[in-house]
Amino acid sequence: MTVPLEPIRLSIETPANPETAWQAITDPDRIADWFTDASPLGEVGDPYRLDFGDSAVDGHVLAIERGRSFAHSWSWDGADASEQTVVSWTVEPLGRGGSRIVLEHAGWADGDDALRDDHLGYWESYLEDLAALLAD
Repeated sequence: MTVPLEPIRLSIETPANPETAWQAITDPDRIADWFTDASPLGEVGDPYRLDFGDSAVDGHVLAIERGRSFAHSWSWDGADASEQTVVSWTVEPLGRGGSRIVLEHAGWADGDDALRDDHLGYWESYLEDLAALLAD
């Protein structure tokens, strides 16, 4: 029996209000400022694509609560279906103003330690870029 690896869980706090934070993780123009080219966020079941130029991630919107959270499947072009994972984003208002953005990347199969660790490093860097963008 394979035991999945722990999900990647990261968060940032920003002075940006929740609406601005939501735009930064869902509006393709804003996403391109800190991450990569992204398709527009549709409804549950709609395709969702992230294009990194030399590679791409294809998935589908799995859940959405507009202004608050969304999740999508994550599968690199050409990857085996068993390598599909799930990325979830949540925006939480902070009591003192600003917001927290929480990322969870889950569904890592046992034995995917190196792949999971690579993604952890990438996500940490991307979230630093997102925090810098929202600090302005």
